[in-house]
Amino acid sequence: MRISRRFIHGMFLILLIFSVSARAAETVDSDEARSQFVVGNIVFVLLHEFGHLVIDDFDIPVLGNTEDAADTLAAVTLIRLDRTRPESDFAYVRMLLSAADANRILWETGLERDNPDTYGARHPLSLQRVARIACLVYGSDMDTFEPLGELSYLPGFRADWCDNEFEDADKAWEWVRDTYITKAEHGNLNHTVKYGNTRDPAQQKIRDQMQQREVLEKAMQVVEDTVLLPDSINLRTRSCGSPNAYWDPNERDLVLCYELVQGFFNLSSEQKITELEQRMREFNRDE
Repeated sequence: MRISRRFIHGMFLILLIFSVSARAAETVDSDEARSQFVVGNIVFVLLHEFGHLVIDDFDIPVLGNTEDAADTLAAVTLIRLDRTRPESDFAYVRMLLSAADANRILWETGLERDNPDTYGARHPLSLQRVARIACLVYGSDMDTFEPLGELSYLPGFRADWCDNEFEDADKAWEWVRDTYITKAEHGNLNHTVKYGNTRDPAQQKIRDQMQQREVLEKAMQVVEDTVLLPDSINLRTRSCGSPNAYWDPNERDLVLCYELVQGFFNLSSEQKITELEQRMREFNRDE
């Protein structure tokens, strides 16, 4: 098996992460909105890598880019979790929109626009990820999420077809589940969660906050509620030397690097009450 060690956004996210002031790591815990932004991005990244895990484990044929497929598996999973858990009050969709917001921040720096190499990269452009996430959420319930169809990053000619786009994605998600996942042979699985050692006090603070909030345990619960895997996995955090997350099929490790989490803390200093978030605040299940 090949080892998957994919940079989430390549060198451009790395540049952005370390160009933003690290003071956000000192203040984010006092700002609930920023904390939700960080947690939402962590969950989306883990589910994205979990998508690679599922594709690898079941040898699922993919027509197109596997990065797009992993994004779709992650996004539809979160949308479906909100559908099955009305008491969540769109908590999972909010996580998804936090990931869109991080991609918006990246795009608005101009780091991608000004470098031609990004247009040939395996990952979609950040702006495309924003539009894809907004379209899937909007298309999943066009009445409830009608304001999302007006976003500047989601042009009207695409918004009109978002219900079809979500239907295609949702159908593919169900096909993967019914064709592969539900037919797998399952033994007594023993998934593990481990918060690894850190390299410096800033990462230690992040580790302590994640462990206190049981971020990995909650992510593992989402995995267990979503799919039965043919073998156990290890969900780990560790210092990697660069902002990354990856699935290692040889060791069956799904790894989230502290540097990436630290980067999301730093990005949260650039987070504003964006149009996505403002629109989401208008939604209420009781209305």
